[in-house]
Amino acid sequence: MLDVHIDDFFSDTAVILLSGLQNFPAPQILFIEDICGPDDTDEFGLHSPRHLATLGAIQWLRDEGYVRFGVIDRQESVDDFVLTSKSFSRLIKVLRDSGEPVFRELTAARTEGDSIRLRQLMTDCIINEL
Repeated sequence: MLDVHIDDFFSDTAVILLSGLQNFPAPQILFIEDICGPDDTDEFGLHSPRHLATLGAIQWLRDEGYVRFGVIDRQESVDDFVLTSKSFSRLIKVLRDSGEPVFRELTAARTEGDSIRLRQLMTDCIINEL
């Protein structure tokens, strides 16, 4: 079960960063459901664990200096979301092996559903930056 959670984390963080790159450097509203899919709240109005994990990934990226944003709106979106120079520079860095920028490789790994490649790219090029 842990592997699925970690794979979701890497997928979510990749989608979050790629979403920020699409509008960079303009701030945007980032909707949680755009990252993890529709959410069904329970009978008490609480969000699903998957939704909350995605929100946690956004907060982790902020805490680690990859993104900035204003307020969290009812756990459904973040306002004034923008990449930091740290994540922007890592996303546009060209990989030696493929000659492609990291963001294109991340997009391809997500499109192909290659969770192993996605994890490798996120750890090597974004989190640990080789």
